[in-house]
Amino acid sequence: MADLTVLYDGACSLCRGSVVRVQKFDRERCIAFVDVRDASVKERFPQVDVEVALRWMQAVGSNGRVWSGADAWARMGMLLPGWKLAAWILTVPGIHWMAGKVYAWLARNRYRWNRELCADGTCGLHLPRDHGKS
Repeated sequence: MADLTVLYDGACSLCRGSVVRVQKFDRERCIAFVDVRDASVKERFPQVDVEVALRWMQAVGSNGRVWSGADAWARMGMLLPGWKLAAWILTVPGIHWMAGKVYAWLARNRYRWNRELCADGTCGLHLPRDHGKS
């Protein structure tokens, strides 16, 4: 059983690519990845708000604790060989604050970079209503 389950937005190509990259480092398979849109998520993880998880990646520990965004990345890093220092740095005050801001910006804008990969229109659901206006 995995030490951490990461709920990610499977409709997001950036998110899917991140999962593939992390899996390459996770030789011990400490981290399980589940698309937050999977029907089992609400039953398996009642403590997770699926709407929030669609905006911010969620990591759920084996004890049920939930981490979001940059904190979820730090949690994953603690489990991956060669990532512990980077994960620890994400928790340092000041850097932690900045990592949260950077993660929030990336999460808000992740669909802007790969709209053509989202032919079914679900990516547009995450864009602000005025995304075409400058």
